[in-house]
Amino acid sequence: MIIYITSGCEGSAVAQRFLKAYPRAERRIIADSEAARRDLYAAESGNEKKHIFITRAAGQHFKVCPGTSEPYLCCNYWILHQSANCPFNCSYCILQYYLNNPLLTVYSNTGDLKDMVRKRIREEPRRLFRIGTGELADSLALDHIAFAGPELIRFAAGQENMILELKTKSVHVDHLTDIPHRGKTVISWSLNPPSAIREHEEGSAPLPARMEAVKKVQDAGYMLGFHFDPMLAYENSEREYRELVRTLFEYADPSRIAWISVGSLRFPPEMAEKVRRKFPQTRLLDSEMIRGMDNKQRYFKPLRIGMYQNLYRALREYGGKDLFIYFCMEDAAVWKRVTGFAPDSNAHLDYLFAGHLVRKFPGLAFPKPELKAYRAFDTQRSWEKH
Repeated sequence: MIIYITSGCEGSAVAQRFLKAYPRAERRIIADSEAARRDLYAAESGNEKKHIFITRAAGQHFKVCPGTSEPYLCCNYWILHQSANCPFNCSYCILQYYLNNPLLTVYSNTGDLKDMVRKRIREEPRRLFRIGTGELADSLALDHIAFAGPELIRFAAGQENMILELKTKSVHVDHLTDIPHRGKTVISWSLNPPSAIREHEEGSAPLPARMEAVKKVQDAGYMLGFHFDPMLAYENSEREYRELVRTLFEYADPSRIAWISVGSLRFPPEMAEKVRRKFPQTRLLDSEMIRGMDNKQRYFKPLRIGMYQNLYRALREYGGKDLFIYFCMEDAAVWKRVTGFAPDSNAHLDYLFAGHLVRKFPGLAFPKPELKAYRAFDTQRSWEKH
């Protein structure tokens, strides 16, 4: 292993933690410049994700989720880029298409990232901001070393109108159980049946281990979140997803669940060739797919609806009526076919999130939601700028 550190970051707490955790790793200091980064990325291109890069986050690292274009609904979730890339090797991971950086990157200036969040959420004090760190990286895969999670949890505990989500496929939660979170953090897991984990989520924690980690953070008073995304279509998948839900509720208390997301396999068409080269034996692409209205490859809508209906029935049967279940990047027609209801806009969905959290967790004293505050949302997503 090589630990790359940009000059000026050697003495940071993050760098020192990684150097202590990997005392035999080679340490290389590089210039803190765009040219040096480009040269480093080019030198490491094609290598497996095994080296660490510790640097400062430059530019805007707090943004609204890029989501997808209409008519698909998006929930106005916010992303904090505290790290980038992931040690796991999931065959469906879209990062293999979007990231040109093969290094496991951790940013050392967490204080600056918190300042970005603080400034933005104070601009709209009547809105509840749901903020996660899991878009460009697994939130907790390296956090037992980096320790950004505890710092962000303490920060969230002191804010009135934000809720933090740390999303993972790992079991690294022991360093979080004693943090004074004040209920303002959701620890969430991406879930697939055991057979799909074994075939498509190389390096991630097996389902039984994830469930034990769920129990730990639940006992520590955290809210829980679960993401059945991407759901995969394969032989016996309907039975296996139902069994997955039954297993989940043997560990998770429905009263502690903040939200559950549901989505199916989707990716830019150009990613398919990368998947075939990287995973030549994969069956991920065996199902027939179409190009959706957002230009992503997707399962046919009738197949998606059938998958969702099966999962939705199981979630209601085992988890009850008070679960907040939403779809990621699906249109209103899919919502209605599965649940009998659809939000009328992204802002409406954002508002429904807030209303659910205020009602279900009244002790957290989140701002009472007013629909007009959510309809006033005017931050552009990347796709809206073109």
